[in-house]
Amino acid sequence: MATRDFILDLGKLMIGIAWIDGRLEQDEINALKELLFLLPDISGEEWMQLELYMTHAVSDAERRDLLDRVLSGIRSSGDKQLVLETLEKLVAGDGSGRAVGDTPETALPVLSEVEGSLSKGVVTESAFVEDVRQDLEGRSTGLLVHLTAPFRKTLKRKASQGTREDRIEDFIKNTIYFQLTSELEQQGRILSIPETEARKICLAAGLMAHVAWVDNEVCHREREAMNVALRELWNVPADEARLITGMSQARIMHGLDLVRLTSGFCRHTTIEERKAFLRCLFAIANAAENTSHDEIEAIRQIAKSFELPHQKFIEAKLTIPRQDRGGL
Repeated sequence: MATRDFILDLGKLMIGIAWIDGRLEQDEINALKELLFLLPDISGEEWMQLELYMTHAVSDAERRDLLDRVLSGIRSSGDKQLVLETLEKLVAGDGSGRAVGDTPETALPVLSEVEGSLSKGVVTESAFVEDVRQDLEGRSTGLLVHLTAPFRKTLKRKASQGTREDRIEDFIKNTIYFQLTSELEQQGRILSIPETEARKICLAAGLMAHVAWVDNEVCHREREAMNVALRELWNVPADEARLITGMSQARIMHGLDLVRLTSGFCRHTTIEERKAFLRCLFAIANAAENTSHDEIEAIRQIAKSFELPHQKFIEAKLTIPRQDRGGL
């Protein structure tokens, strides 16, 4: 399994390539952030390290150093495969599997810094991948050459589609919704749920996962309780409920911002919805045989953030039999 430092170095290298012309516009930064989200399981603290590289231009020396760190960090065939798969996604950008470039009809120029000349040719995705594979096999600095033109092309294409500030805001404030829609987009699918409802539901799923994860484990009964809640409270189709539940469980393992979850949920819901949701949270907590003190306290904190009277928290807690909450 790739180390965290190795994954971070790969992300930093991508940012270094984005700085290749000494400029990085805000719309390109936004597009770059969206692409970097493809890196596996980046935490909030690690994301701050990546953002540090976006604030000032990366020099040629830094770029070479990052490339050396990535190449020397490859310890296994799994590491090599991670680099290949990540770079394919980053450079292809749209997940279409087409030739690397703006359109199926557009040939992509290959930038040759090392030779000091510009040669032009048609670069298909398979040819690009083979070039990168050979660079990785030989620990070659040619990797930087092969990545520069297609990655910058992808970045400019995505930036030209708009600043996508709404996507960046989702990435920060509603991570599950961002990841859900991004993954579905790559699969060529869309949710059957209206966008506003989907945002609210993803926030709810994050809060349910927070309660289920209090004991650092989400068991199958808790997952099923979350599925039931999504279906019964918000009429989410069964397959989409499973998808949202699975994604929220995966994200909570790497940390979610409770303040952002609760404040976002408040903005999207009425007082009556929040009262009903408190009862739902207790049902999640009690799905695995009983409700622990820590789970009760987690829900108490959420109720307080919902700006509900303490009595409403008590009423929700009393929906769980006394013996199932240890008399609390």
